[in-house]
Amino acid sequence: MHGRHSSGMPAKPVRASIRHDDSGAPLTTRALDYEGRIADLRAKIHELEESRRTLTTLLRDLETKEGRIEHIHRSWMAVFDAIVDPIFMHDRQGRIVRANRAYAELAGMDIKDVIGRLYWQVFPRREGPLANCSLTLSEKREMVEEDLALETGKIYRCRFFTLRDRAGGYFASLHIMQDITERKSMETALQQERDFISAVMHTLGALVVVLDREGRIIQFNHACETVTGFSFAEIEGKPLWDALLLPEELDSVRAVFNDLRRGMFPNEHENYWRTKDGGRRLIHWSNTALTDESGAVQYVLATGIDITDRRAAEETLRESENRYHTLFETMLNGFALHEIILDEQGKPRDYRFLEVNPAFEQITGLKREQVIGKTVLEVLPETERYWIETFGQVAHTGKPARFENYARDLDKHFDMLASSPRQGQFAVIFTDITAQKKAQESLRISNRALRALSTINQTIIQATAEEELLAAVCQTAVSTGGYRFAWIGYAEHDEEKTVRPVAQAGFEEGYLQTLNLTWADEERGRGPTGTVIRTGKPCIIRNIHDDPAFAPWRADAVRQGYASCISLPLSNSQGMLGAISIYSDEPDAFDADEVKLLTELVDDLSYGIATLRTRAERDQIAHEHEHHLETLKKSLVDSIQAIATTLEMRDPYTAGHQRRVAKLAESIGREMGLPEQQIEGIHFGGLIHDIGKIQVPAEILSYPGKLGKIQFDLIKTHPQAGYDILKGINFPWPVAEMVRQHHERLDGSGYPQGLKNGAIILEARIMAVADTVEAMASHRPYRPGLGIDKALDEIIRNRGTHYDPLAVDACVRLFREKGFTFES
Repeated sequence: MHGRHSSGMPAKPVRASIRHDDSGAPLTTRALDYEGRIADLRAKIHELEESRRTLTTLLRDLETKEGRIEHIHRSWMAVFDAIVDPIFMHDRQGRIVRANRAYAELAGMDIKDVIGRLYWQVFPRREGPLANCSLTLSEKREMVEEDLALETGKIYRCRFFTLRDRAGGYFASLHIMQDITERKSMETALQQERDFISAVMHTLGALVVVLDREGRIIQFNHACETVTGFSFAEIEGKPLWDALLLPEELDSVRAVFNDLRRGMFPNEHENYWRTKDGGRRLIHWSNTALTDESGAVQYVLATGIDITDRRAAEETLRESENRYHTLFETMLNGFALHEIILDEQGKPRDYRFLEVNPAFEQITGLKREQVIGKTVLEVLPETERYWIETFGQVAHTGKPARFENYARDLDKHFDMLASSPRQGQFAVIFTDITAQKKAQESLRISNRALRALSTINQTIIQATAEEELLAAVCQTAVSTGGYRFAWIGYAEHDEEKTVRPVAQAGFEEGYLQTLNLTWADEERGRGPTGTVIRTGKPCIIRNIHDDPAFAPWRADAVRQGYASCISLPLSNSQGMLGAISIYSDEPDAFDADEVKLLTELVDDLSYGIATLRTRAERDQIAHEHEHHLETLKKSLVDSIQAIATTLEMRDPYTAGHQRRVAKLAESIGREMGLPEQQIEGIHFGGLIHDIGKIQVPAEILSYPGKLGKIQFDLIKTHPQAGYDILKGINFPWPVAEMVRQHHERLDGSGYPQGLKNGAIILEARIMAVADTVEAMASHRPYRPGLGIDKALDEIIRNRGTHYDPLAVDACVRLFREKGFTFES
């Protein structure tokens, strides 16, 4: 039997040795066997001792491992309970097998009460397991998560884990619940902030573009889209220089971009962007950059303003300023810029000259150095307070005003336009109207005559009778001209040469009955009216109160309020008709200009009288001429009727044919809306449209059988023959052409000329339709009548080829809608 040491190595074998005594002699065999057994026993004892020590060591190691395991378990449970997020584990049936303190607190229960219960009866409370929890079990998915919103407003993100043993089998399900209420709120706030920033960016009037470090476009707001015409989708991710820049500006823009990448921001820059339609817009940019935590530039942010129009406006403004300066220096109107000087109550007291132009010096006679820096009252002491207040009002309200001003110091009248370029100032542009004002007074006097002249001219045009015209002229002189009294007297050629009043208007009160005027060379004939009729020249009494020529009538005239008067001759080609006399309530009222206008008025009146008399004579002659025309027309009608009757006597079978054709053609023309004058011509043309048959032998016209070619060719000559008969007669209508063309057809198949379409006059096209319908509907020697329906079918079938479409349509309407018959 072999033993083992505690070290595990085999024990050495015991070899027998021969012992000797002191003398060197060997011991006996029995003694040797005893010693051997003792050695084996000692070896076994040693082996056992080694085994005990090994067992003791193993026990100590086992105790240490169990302690460690227990320590780890307690540590893990401490960590599990220390986690602030609720955590629990459940088995396949949903019973909770582990839960931390946070979960128990969330459920409002003690941990010992949680263990073993179905988790949906604990927290979160549901009718059954959560959907994603079941998903991990049914689809063997290792992890799924979902957000749970509770009625309390709390939001938990729940992660579902499947735990497996070493063999891969299901061990348990782990739920980790994280309170993300605050994070969700922050995410919502962040999203709202992003939405707000996006909304602001896209609603800004300014252009906003964001570039990455390579210059690619990653943001592009609505203003950019509006200016360029490109949508963000069209240029997203493209380098700025490829998408929007002009070739000649690439280097300068790249240099600015590189400066921004190197941290040289903010900066400003101007460059053009090209637009989708091929245009260009000038943009002023304010650039900055967005950096990361280390300060490295990540993005370039540029905000811009489209200054294309502003730059154009600035250029226009510069040009305008240049033009203004040129205008200021060369304008013919005077210009002055002032500032208002207020008193203690804040009312305008005076105004000071700030600037004047060269025209100001020329118009006023005042030099620039005399007025700049001085007040108006210092320069023009007699300036009225009213004008100071007026200018002050313009400067205060800013509302422009136009008015006239008289400068007593300069003895000049000015037309002034004042405006306020800024608060407390006003500018005046003025024109010297002194000469105009002086002329106005003269014009005022003559203006009434001018107004009267204008109105009387209208009266002359509209008047229909001489008496009406004379009365209107007198009334106009008073109402429009503003004169006190006006009257017209005709010269009588009786023995006393009296003057007969024929019209009057104005303030008179029996004055004419006291005149007893004559145009004879005696005392009562030497007043203005008698003198004018005798001499044919105007006569003016400038002041009735002291003119001796007016002595016989002065007292009555003064009582009427007359102060001056003028008489002017009325005449025509046969001689002197009389005179018109006009009275004013002002002395010396008739100056040279007014006399000229009144003379023109009288000339127009004389012309009007002559025109009315000529018109009356002309109306009489016209009346007589019209009566004569009616007589001639009646004779023409009778003659045409006689010709038609004569033709029908040669051809009894066609008796009434022309009359019926004339009736139908006239009705067609009226249905087509033609003028009555044209319809009348169609009627008379129809009455004699076959007049050329007078040259065709009667036996051919009445031949009962079918005509041969020679015979039909003779028949076809009748339109031209009729034309030859009628062409020399001066009808008021194209009767001869109607007769020649009534057998022409639109497609050129007619005769005698083979005319087409518009070459055939409208009257002949109407005649062709009426002639065809009547001929087919009536009896002929060679056949019985076919009737109206077949006749209408014929023209409808050939509508537009042979016959005028409008004439065909009108004819069909007459028979089928309006009941037309040849007998009616």
